[in-house]
Amino acid sequence: MGRAFVAKLARQGARDPQALAAWIGRRKLGKAAFQRIAKQGRDDAEEQRELMGRVRPGGRLSRDLTGFSDTELGRALSELSAGEAQRVAGEMDRRDTAARLPGARPDLIGLSDAELGQRAGTATGPELAAIAEEADRRQKVGEVFPGGDLAEDLTGMDENTLGWSLAYARPDEAERIAAEMDRRHPPAPVPAAAGAGTVDGQLADRAAIDRLLGSDPDGWAHLADDAPDPREGMSSTERWIADREQEQESARGAYSRAQVQEMYREHVYVQFMAAEDELRGVLLSRDADREGIDPMSLFTGPSHVAYARASEELKRWWQDNPRTTLAEYQEQVTGQRTAAGETARQSRNHQQNRL
Repeated sequence: MGRAFVAKLARQGARDPQALAAWIGRRKLGKAAFQRIAKQGRDDAEEQRELMGRVRPGGRLSRDLTGFSDTELGRALSELSAGEAQRVAGEMDRRDTAARLPGARPDLIGLSDAELGQRAGTATGPELAAIAEEADRRQKVGEVFPGGDLAEDLTGMDENTLGWSLAYARPDEAERIAAEMDRRHPPAPVPAAAGAGTVDGQLADRAAIDRLLGSDPDGWAHLADDAPDPREGMSSTERWIADREQEQESARGAYSRAQVQEMYREHVYVQFMAAEDELRGVLLSRDADREGIDPMSLFTGPSHVAYARASEELKRWWQDNPRTTLAEYQEQVTGQRTAAGETARQSRNHQQNRL
């Protein structure tokens, strides 16, 4: 009979609860049936002892758990300490990760080494290849994560193995792997920024980044598309005027129209941030502030609109930090004067002279 039944008899005052439970079992089940159940219980206990002898040789949890099946690890859990159970959980997590990878065979991942070997004995073709791949995975896990943790010394591991191990690593282990990769491939020192507040500084910064990336700006300039829209808050008429300025033909040179526009957005954003910082956010006139005008819109588009909405502090700031339209900026980049740029300068000078 079961342990719970024996314990119940003991609580009820039986002098020999085990003997009494055996007598009741024989009376209830019959001698033959009771003996079969008793033998099965002894066999199960012996099998559990044999399993624990392999899982905890010498009383300590095995360093390599990859060779045990899911079922075996589950059966062993009840006899493990909290720390040992955590290691088993880590191994199960790695198996779950492996099962989610493309082309994975969960039916093989959960087998023991012995069961995997039995399958290999009768497998051929793709099935045998899948078994061999699973065996290689286990060997690699054991080498990279001895004792369930990332190896202390990563210097001898090739980069393919380090990259492979990231899928199985804990966050702190992934940081160690990344640090090892950085050690092998230290980044080049970043040159000091010249600043996007001027065209010369902006061009110098872009050239420096090009050298670091070793690529054409066309391949990464789209990453700046999340910059604020300088025309947000404009009326349809204001947008039409701004569009006309933008549509002026740029001089053929080292930069395409799209590149110049991208650089201009960067320039405007830097100038806006500088003004906001120096003026403590006082950029709009009271009327413009009440109307909810976006202060970013003051740094592009027609000068008469910007000056009508700007605070007195910003107007004075523009005297030392000239507000630049797209047409003027395009002239500075290409080095060629345009009618649109001349019109923009005249408009700005007119507004400045009114101060």
